[in-house]
Amino acid sequence: MSALTIRVRNAHRQPLADQMDIHVVSARTDSTVARLLRVSGKRDIKVDGLTAGQPYIVKVFATRHRPVGLFAMPLEGKDVLVEVFTPLDPERVNTVNFPDYEAAPAELRRVLERSAIEGTPGSGRPAYEALTDLQRGGLFNLFAKMSTFGFDDARNVWSFVDGIYRVRPDRIFVDVQPALRDLIKGAVAAERVREAPGRLHAPPPGFVSAGSFKTADRYGNLQLSFFASEAAPIAFKVDADIDDAAGLGHTFQVLRNWVTHGMTHPYDIHQILAFRQEVVLPYDLA
Repeated sequence: MSALTIRVRNAHRQPLADQMDIHVVSARTDSTVARLLRVSGKRDIKVDGLTAGQPYIVKVFATRHRPVGLFAMPLEGKDVLVEVFTPLDPERVNTVNFPDYEAAPAELRRVLERSAIEGTPGSGRPAYEALTDLQRGGLFNLFAKMSTFGFDDARNVWSFVDGIYRVRPDRIFVDVQPALRDLIKGAVAAERVREAPGRLHAPPPGFVSAGSFKTADRYGNLQLSFFASEAAPIAFKVDADIDDAAGLGHTFQVLRNWVTHGMTHPYDIHQILAFRQEVVLPYDLA
């Protein structure tokens, strides 16, 4: 007989500070062969008595995290380590730690100081503090992602944002410099970006659709939908969002029945970006 050692980590790749149930299911018979209840996520769990060379599905159900599962196969005479990563369930987040306005990134404050955001008073600090937690989470996610996609050492997508006029939990609407669209089209040729359907992104009054583009990431893609003004001189607005269509399933192997298909939740995006370790997020979840 053989064994699997199960190690569970959070989106930051740290030991899971949560209680969990672990089910080990035979992939061939769909029968549960081991069930461990209310065990600590901070320690490795060894499951003995498994058949070498047979596939199993390891399912982890943590109290405050999304259920995840993945295939594993024990080997004869050798313990196999199964490393599982699980994101926080947005509905079970206890606290969200946002920076004070003055501690927010300078490039974000630069844009906020000259923005008139729908539903908020003034600009700068008053606008920032008037945003809900979900709006602020969405704003920080997109600021981080847009700041990471660079064109050279000095310029990234966020560099071309002049103002924000609407913030939703899953997207932001911004005024951008015309040069951004040319640079994004150039990135298509470099295969860093691909053209994407933009039919779900309606242009604001006085503007027409001017192309939609999505970064070539495996998951957590940045999508930029451009709108061009009908009147001269030409001006551009952008509807920016982060696509998590494949993120939860591919990044964390979240079990299918627990993946929702409604509005993208900003805390799910936070967990995907945190796991990828490609961006510095200005806020954290607990």
